[in-house]
Amino acid sequence: MADLVSVRIHPNRFPAAVSERLRESLRVRAMDHQFHYDAPRQASAWLRVHEAYSPACRNAACEKIYDSAFSEAARRLPDAREIELVSLGSGGGRKDARLAAAIRSGNSNVRLRYIPVDVSPGLSLVSRASVVEAGVSPADCDPVVMDLEAAPDWLTALQGVLGKGAHRLICFFGMLPNCEGDEVFPKLAGLSRPGDLILMSANLSPGPDYPSGVGKVMPQYDNALTREWLMASLINLGFDEGDGLLCFSVRQGATGTGLLRIEGEFVFGKNRSISCEGERFDFAAGERFRLFFSYRHTPELIGALARRHGLTVLDSWVDAAGEEGLFLALRALDGRVASPD
Repeated sequence: MADLVSVRIHPNRFPAAVSERLRESLRVRAMDHQFHYDAPRQASAWLRVHEAYSPACRNAACEKIYDSAFSEAARRLPDAREIELVSLGSGGGRKDARLAAAIRSGNSNVRLRYIPVDVSPGLSLVSRASVVEAGVSPADCDPVVMDLEAAPDWLTALQGVLGKGAHRLICFFGMLPNCEGDEVFPKLAGLSRPGDLILMSANLSPGPDYPSGVGKVMPQYDNALTREWLMASLINLGFDEGDGLLCFSVRQGATGTGLLRIEGEFVFGKNRSISCEGERFDFAAGERFRLFFSYRHTPELIGALARRHGLTVLDSWVDAAGEEGLFLALRALDGRVASPD
């Protein structure tokens, strides 16, 4: 008989809280992104999309920037007895496993604690398994199921699982595209302490012309696998594919950021009503329901966002195609901008 695995579940993933977030999505006509990952079937569909279209999966050259970033992050970590690897939105954990291996290769005696945080119980367990396979002790893995967007303060939300003396490396892979920067950067800064590192990835707009570059990557979103993944959340609610069309477009992001994002909207072709968690929702023909958005950044915009929230980008890596970037950041000390060494 296999050993039991403990998983911590934050109250914002308790049934009542999840039901309210779902009803709110239907009220405001904008799907909370967690509902694209929470069921095992949806988590598997997302992994297929990720493996087919993520530059890190389909481009060997992109893999190299991750190896370079992981080596540099490991180099900057102190020669400590204990290091805490906190992965926010851990997904399948493959990158975390490679990062863990890089850390252990530079410090074979380190106790490496791994805390994968994901909205999906299935993905949190997949990521745990990936890192255990890379050599981290199962006893040092502490998966957390949590809705990051619904938690106003990540430090408080994770207080019960975080260590007090360990040096901390916070990973934020694949999350920035689906987040408002002015909301998540303060949370990242609050979770880090002086000396802690943050390693984050961003989907970039390739080429010198920002709007044109965003348009060039549209096929990574407007494709059969992504449509199947996104439509699953509507079908689970009782809608049918014949109720309308899923359309993709480029839109302006949050005011003042200068960012563009790709949005996927379901446009109803007829009147439709459903009942969800005891509440009725009516949709009129022509009405739009936003299922998804994905920001495309530039290195300059990432740097500006970080500085605005007291974080300094120490180093960055961009793949040859200009579609994916990694950024190693440190929280500024005493409100000052830290200098790269």
